[in-house]
Amino acid sequence: MSNVRDLSRKISSLQNMQKVTRAMNMISSIKLRKFLACQNSVNLFQRETDRIRNRVMAALGDSSHPVTAGYEHRTRVHLIVFTADKGLCGTHNSSILKSADAFAREHWHEGREVEFTCIGIKGINHGLRSEWDIFRKEESHEKAMTREVLSKMGDKIYGRFLSGEIQEVWILGNHFVSTLQQDTTLERLLPLPGAESEGSREEPLEAEPEGDILAAAYGEIYLKDRLRSFLIHSSLSEQSARLTAMENATNNSEDLINKYVTMQNHARQATITNELIEIVSGKEALKG
Repeated sequence: MSNVRDLSRKISSLQNMQKVTRAMNMISSIKLRKFLACQNSVNLFQRETDRIRNRVMAALGDSSHPVTAGYEHRTRVHLIVFTADKGLCGTHNSSILKSADAFAREHWHEGREVEFTCIGIKGINHGLRSEWDIFRKEESHEKAMTREVLSKMGDKIYGRFLSGEIQEVWILGNHFVSTLQQDTTLERLLPLPGAESEGSREEPLEAEPEGDILAAAYGEIYLKDRLRSFLIHSSLSEQSARLTAMENATNNSEDLINKYVTMQNHARQATITNELIEIVSGKEALKG
């Protein structure tokens, strides 16, 4: 009977876990639909931003401004890392943090310092454990990461780049492709990436106003736009990954429940059979 009771406790525990995973699956589904409503707009805006960047770079090809030409000596780089505030979302956080660690090791090996802006509690906690040089840390949920907060963050990072305190700015996060695919993406934001081959066919912008003024103004706009784009893609990827993880957890727990129910039935049947044997044996003994 003790075996039957143990199995009953396991079944009850799994059923309670299923309630949690189903609830989390439903919440992620609702949030995912909300973010999906703006996905097409974000992707369209990002493509247009890239097209304009190519035209700007073509127009400012000879500019010596740090935004376009960069710094001759790179001793300190800045990495903006987007993670989730919570776990239970598959490899969403771990893939980003592995990439961030690899990025830091590569630059440390080349003699450069790395400072981090961590958006998301998972990234913050990992950075503190790993003794990262964290310049700024913020939670990633909607109430904390508002447009105003993101803009001020962009202003501070851009100011440090223009002053030469940092010589490169990179960004790392998951890019949402579909509910089944999220790609961990690392991009250099500053100095501006060069014109891509496809975009190089675009007619260059006329460098009015002067090149340096245009470069400085556009660099700030480009940085802030990429921050907003990565934030939305990170949120989409998080909810999609959690939706899949919770669905898998629910299905796996259902399989375990069915397995334990079968074992419980066999154990009960064995107990009943043993009791019947004892009754029959006792009755035969009385006859003798």
